[in-house]
Amino acid sequence: MTRADAPKTSQVNLSIVIAAGAALRLRCQTILAEQHIASRGVSLAGAHRLLRRYRPSVLLLDAACSPRHTLATLPALKHLSPDTGVVLLGHRRASTGLLLEAVRCGAWGHLAEGDLSRDLAKAVRMVAARQPWLPRRLSAPIVAELIERGHAEERN
Repeated sequence: MTRADAPKTSQVNLSIVIAAGAALRLRCQTILAEQHIASRGVSLAGAHRLLRRYRPSVLLLDAACSPRHTLATLPALKHLSPDTGVVLLGHRRASTGLLLEAVRCGAWGHLAEGDLSRDLAKAVRMVAARQPWLPRRLSAPIVAELIERGHAEERN
């Protein structure tokens, strides 16, 4: 392949997009680069544009400032790139209720900032492989909700 044949940056399908504040973006990009995982960072306001343009396999989405607001925007982001797995980034471990709502809105995972250095690369790889990155404590509530939905459908 000659230099002229090489794909231009705008034509390359980015695999990881980080939509977060500057400090969190830099931290995530540094951690991923150490694991030889390429990523592109963008402000939260630029997430729509980058998703529409690149359709990444994973979106790391900053939910630290306003988790409920982030969850409200998640369906629109998923509509732009339905196959993109979304991992929410929060200040601390999320409550079971918030995690269930995140899953309902289309998130595939959640990471607390304190766990980034240990788990970010693993979470990105898992979600890129279409595997969830969620705590075990969420298994029982998800199964209970699915069973309840099944019973509700049977009643209708």
